[in-house]
Amino acid sequence: AEATAHLTFIEDATYSRLIRKYYATEKPLPNEIKLVQRLINARSKEEKNAVVSVLNEFFTLTDDGWRQERCDHEIARFKDKQLKARRSAEGRWQPLPSDEPQPEITPSNACVRNATAMRTHCSPDTKHQSPVTNLHTPGKQNNGGEKEKIPQGPPTPTDEEKVFQGRIEKYKSFAAMISREGRAIAVDDYRIRDIVNLGVTEDEVAEAIATAKETRMKVSNPTPINAGYVLAILKGARKKAEAASADEDAWWKTNEGIDAKGRELAMKAQGSESYESFKTRIFTELRKRKERAETKEKSNAS
Repeated sequence: AEATAHLTFIEDATYSRLIRKYYATEKPLPNEIKLVQRLINARSKEEKNAVVSVLNEFFTLTDDGWRQERCDHEIARFKDKQLKARRSAEGRWQPLPSDEPQPEITPSNACVRNATAMRTHCSPDTKHQSPVTNLHTPGKQNNGGEKEKIPQGPPTPTDEEKVFQGRIEKYKSFAAMISREGRAIAVDDYRIRDIVNLGVTEDEVAEAIATAKETRMKVSNPTPINAGYVLAILKGARKKAEAASADEDAWWKTNEGIDAKGRELAMKAQGSESYESFKTRIFTELRKRKERAETKEKSNAS
């Protein structure tokens, strides 16, 4: 209860429906978000968003669908208990000899003929009967109604779902990249989530991994790189890029910035020259200096 205390009313209801569906089918929820929404009858935008949020927080996306660890454990435990009970019943109950007259099958003695029946199932006292968690029967839902009709063919995802699926692919990709080059990391680890939230590309992650390995080699540190180290490098690179971009873009937006840039280049406004004209001359000078630097670099390379 504590783990879901922060959920909104709709998210809590969504969580309950997803768990009930999981127990009813005894298998992971489908990979497709739209199909999961359909399965629990999520129709409004708020309800559909709740499905996305709850899946992302409480379930793990695998190749065979959205899994829930606690549900998988309970289902496996129930099936194991069910199997042991069946074997115990088979050992206690023996079929009637074939040479004896066969009694008429009635509700009271039908249980005797069933080799897998439990004694408690045949007794009038049912207060100790074990609950059955799997109420799903072929062609029917738990409420006895008609089987839910699932639209054929892959559903068309919404823009929001496309963005979400794209994030999931990044989770998988970044986790695999780091696991290959360093310490293994789970797809749903919070550090992978933070890397995805930075909005970085695979190339940037690859560069950060290379930087991390190179740094460890320089100090002769044999410890495998981990996701936290890669995340720190990416954050540092992002801050430097943002700072450089802010400095580069800010100077020409104000008169004070234009004056400061002019002093940096040893340039002064000429007489009654306007700031707009002075700014244009500064841009021209910057372009010339850049061209000279590129020409010199090419000359040195040749």
